[in-house]
Amino acid sequence: MFLVGAAGIVLGVLALIGLASQTLTAAAVIAFGGALLLTSNSVWHLYRAKQASYRNGATQTVSAAEFVAGEMAAGSAVLQCLSGAAIVLGILAAAGTNPSVLTLVGLLILGATILMTGSTLSGTVMGFMEPAATGKGTSSARSPGAAK
Repeated sequence: MFLVGAAGIVLGVLALIGLASQTLTAAAVIAFGGALLLTSNSVWHLYRAKQASYRNGATQTVSAAEFVAGEMAAGSAVLQCLSGAAIVLGILAAAGTNPSVLTLVGLLILGATILMTGSTLSGTVMGFMEPAATGKGTSSARSPGAAK
């Protein structure tokens, strides 16, 4: 995803200079759509890894918050897969079929997808950090130096 972002910057700068602007922006839409499509399952895999790290071999009940988090991760993956429509719009724009409108619609789809799925990724990553932060606070309070 990082390399696609760097390529998007390069394509954007070249388009601003005026070197085949419509073709370069259509190529950027194709690249960004492909990156979202290829990374669509990453949030789901992070959520599953988080669930696996919490399991201790015993069966646990699933709380409502965990159920909602699982549904958000699955919905995020589906939404990113559906943003693959931007790839089709980018290909049509590169072929010359009303390129300015198709490129703008593709960028709107990509931006809306990132806006809606970014919070799920942030929440999943913050869930990984939460147990470590609480673990440090409890261990320092129980240290022998703190009791004296």
